[in-house]
Amino acid sequence: MSAPGRVGEWVKWAAGMLSRAGVEHPLREARRLLHLAAFDERFSPGERLLPFVSGRFSRLVEARARRVPRPLLEGRTGFLDFELKVWPGVLIPRPETEELAELAIQVAQGLPPGARVLDLGTGTGALACALACAHPHLRVVAVDIDPRALACARWNVAYLGLRGRVEVRRSDWFSHVSERFHLIVSNPPYVPREELSSLPPEVRCFEARKALDGGEGGLEVAKEILRQALGYLVSGGWLLLELAPGQGEEMIRFAQATRCLVETRVKKDLAGKERFFIGRCR
Repeated sequence: MSAPGRVGEWVKWAAGMLSRAGVEHPLREARRLLHLAAFDERFSPGERLLPFVSGRFSRLVEARARRVPRPLLEGRTGFLDFELKVWPGVLIPRPETEELAELAIQVAQGLPPGARVLDLGTGTGALACALACAHPHLRVVAVDIDPRALACARWNVAYLGLRGRVEVRRSDWFSHVSERFHLIVSNPPYVPREELSSLPPEVRCFEARKALDGGEGGLEVAKEILRQALGYLVSGGWLLLELAPGQGEEMIRFAQATRCLVETRVKKDLAGKERFFIGRCR
């Protein structure tokens, strides 16, 4: 479309383009992109778009048709009851990770004042920020090795007013960690390497491979985290990990073989899929 038309025509054009590109829920996506293009202004279907709005809308639709994730186009994503800045190359938090955050918040209710929490592979800082917002008494350390993730996490910590309560630290997992923690939480890479090529384009082409690749079978990173975490947990400390469905039983067997955990179980997500590993240290 080269000339501005009525809103309804633009939305129909956008939905068609998105549908042909394989984007799910194309009509809903088109409406959300129009809302973004118009800086949250609302229109009736019979109105005409101003040229600068239609131009912006067209560019957004074309980018989304290339399967650029919508949160990257918006520059933000919702997480629990707050918003996070999202950057290219940094894993966009998923609803399952919101459930992991809620689980961690619940566990943290039983921790003593000044308890220490470690968020491994923090990405945007979502888990660290959620815990610090819910429990101001916690001392949270968020680590990542990727410079883009560290910059994004620091931005979100500052934006949410959590400086002084969340320390963002460069570390390759535990490489620059020396403290012991009451709770270690992580959404590690868990996609089996052999399945990476079948991921949706939004994930495969625009998210950091390092944040996705769980190695052969998908549990290489999670198992290594568990193995090392035992040396960084206080007695009675908790380890919470997000997993892919179908990985829970193997993770339980691996954890039980260490004989260092008094509790090991897997919790289902809201979709009824086994999703979260819960372990408690002796």
